[in-house]
Amino acid sequence: MATSLDGLGLTKTVHGVLNRWPVAGLAVGVVRDGELAWFHGHGVADVESGRPVDEDTVFRIGSITKTMTAVAVMQLVERGVLDLDAPAADYLRGYSLRPAKPTFAPVRVRHLLTHTAGVRAVRGPADLLRPTLGWGTRPGHAAPPLAEYYRGGLRVDVEPGTRFAYSNHGFATLAQIVEDVGGVPFDRYLRDRVFGPLGMGDSDLVRSERLRPRLATGYELRPGGLEAVKDRETVPAGAAGVYSTTRDVARYAAALLGGGANAHGSVLGPATLSGMFEPHHQLDPRLPSIGLAFFRDEVGGHRTVGHDGIWKGFLSTMVLAPDDGLGVLAFANTGRFRPGGAPDAVADAVLRSLLDVPGETVP
Repeated sequence: MATSLDGLGLTKTVHGVLNRWPVAGLAVGVVRDGELAWFHGHGVADVESGRPVDEDTVFRIGSITKTMTAVAVMQLVERGVLDLDAPAADYLRGYSLRPAKPTFAPVRVRHLLTHTAGVRAVRGPADLLRPTLGWGTRPGHAAPPLAEYYRGGLRVDVEPGTRFAYSNHGFATLAQIVEDVGGVPFDRYLRDRVFGPLGMGDSDLVRSERLRPRLATGYELRPGGLEAVKDRETVPAGAAGVYSTTRDVARYAAALLGGGANAHGSVLGPATLSGMFEPHHQLDPRLPSIGLAFFRDEVGGHRTVGHDGIWKGFLSTMVLAPDDGLGVLAFANTGRFRPGGAPDAVADAVLRSLLDVPGETVP
């Protein structure tokens, strides 16, 4: 069982992590009993204006987006218009998947959800030389349609189902499938079928005028201090493009902990959501398995599921302990374009404090 919320103790825990991982701004939330039960805002959303971080500061939440795209996919499964074990090509209309060898088995929808479709992390060698590996636009330029971005098709390099390879392009393809099957643009689908029902009025896949004034500025910590990053839109938006707030993601987490529903509405049935949390692929018997978009792990014997997110200047983490009815969120507007940073460490420390589990000892 989780211990009671100790606001002062949790704040002390957060500050202990920040002594090792400095940031311009950080938002931390604890979700329990269907609501945002505790929030801590540290620092500023924008250095120049001094605007403080609060529950309604808009962050780029990166790959937490993948879980939302998966929810959209599973809604279509519940409606009976999409089959997880059918070839993705049966539904994909915007562009094609091109196998490297004609003997490859088809990429199935389930493969895309578990990063086992054999889809490469970059479209080609040239992307290795581009900022954000070619996943972002040039500053001030709108993201192109995926049909243009994947002109000529998306290459499948490895036999589907045989190897785990994390891929933004795979989840971009899932978003395109939702758009092609659902018959509406993906951003509208998320607003109408996911964000709207859950009361997430400050979440979007596009940078709307409603969100823009509250959007945090992303920074990297350089030898000379904080430096604002060049702002880019995310092209594979279904993989990492959502803008949201701690308040809204808390409502999303409450629905994930509540069998697909929160106080505002429902997006999935309990059995469907439970199935997403179950193991669907395991890289190695010594490592945690992956569900449908959700990474599985454990903390002191307590089952956890969740996802983190990385974008230039932004890091995010959402970790849920479903059996304990707890969720922890952490968003920062400071970070390099690589794993590791304050949110992961904060979320782990806060969850361990709530579950009364000691921190890990590194041998």
